[in-house]
Amino acid sequence: MNLSREMLRSEEEIAQRVKQLGHQITADLEGREVAVLGVLKGSFVFVADLIRSIRLPLQVGFLEISHSEKSAFLTEILFYSSFRVEGTNLLIVEDILDTGITLAYLHEQLAARGPSSIRICTFLDKPDRRKVDIQPDYVGFTVPDKHVVGFGLDYQGRFRNLPYLTYVE
Repeated sequence: MNLSREMLRSEEEIAQRVKQLGHQITADLEGREVAVLGVLKGSFVFVADLIRSIRLPLQVGFLEISHSEKSAFLTEILFYSSFRVEGTNLLIVEDILDTGITLAYLHEQLAARGPSSIRICTFLDKPDRRKVDIQPDYVGFTVPDKHVVGFGLDYQGRFRNLPYLTYVE
């Protein structure tokens, strides 16, 4: 396992894009409170930077999802922050959207809790890998079908602390 020498996105590009996303979310939800729900573990860095760019009242929570080794379609919510979803303007924040299976499951589970609205913000998008029809409302960057690391994304628990994006060869 080696890190590529190719930088997909620099620290400066990431910071600029995260600010743009925060401004867009602020404009789209003007005058409303937002319930930001980050999907652990990869989204925590993105969530931290994103919420500082959203100029609205908000609450923040996290959840963790487990994927079954037996099937790509079996998913379970392991941990869920204790904040009210009912009646909120929910913003699900994901690190990377690829097949969409997990996010579709999560969207369905959260919709059943009665939020006023649900929007999806993903830091990275791999639309070529999509297996279900789910589209994010906000996308940081579209990336190639490689194992991207940095800015919270890892490979076997490593490289989350890189301030830029690259990939594992």
